[in-house]
Amino acid sequence: MAAEADPTAESARPPGAQTRRRGETLEHAIYDAVLDQLQRVGLTGLTMEGVATCAHTGKAALYRRWPCKEDLVVDALDRALPSVDDLPDHGHVRDDLLDLLRRMAALMNSPTGCALQALMVEVDQGRPLARLVKQRVLEPRKELFLGLLRRGVERGQVRPGAANQLCAEVGPSMVSQRFLAEGAPIPDDFLVSVVDDVVMPLLRPDPEGTPAAG
Repeated sequence: MAAEADPTAESARPPGAQTRRRGETLEHAIYDAVLDQLQRVGLTGLTMEGVATCAHTGKAALYRRWPCKEDLVVDALDRALPSVDDLPDHGHVRDDLLDLLRRMAALMNSPTGCALQALMVEVDQGRPLARLVKQRVLEPRKELFLGLLRRGVERGQVRPGAANQLCAEVGPSMVSQRFLAEGAPIPDDFLVSVVDDVVMPLLRPDPEGTPAAG
């Protein structure tokens, strides 16, 4: 006969003791701790020990996967930002671009955005962390916007010559600049204006400026 569970086991557990977490549960706790620490103490003050304490785990759990805090910070940012595999499809390039910019703004308007702002203020563009952020976080997401323009060309909504990196970066760059200069929140009417007044006129296939049919 199987032994019955001891009803006093939970109450006998020392204060502060927690069930061991593994896999994605522990990973998410660590990433959340990184963003919390970035916001509280900045990149300079962030340590592996501090992240481990905030995540209620041991440093060994961090070092098994991330050899240094720079790798951990980059992975945390990559998880927080919109997935590079999640390309919106509303049937028209205008709505797709606005969707992505709204996702950017939602992130920047959140506590994660505060952590990102603190990081960007501290990062020296010549340092290894800046290169890691660019290669593993920013560049893949630039491809999202470029992918929308290329799809727009196939639909006849974007002139072929506009499906390039320069046009793809106009909207995200304006939103990022607004964020760095004025902070959160980024208002939705600003995003709509960026798309309708700046980006779409650059993309329209009709030289007269008339939007293509959706």
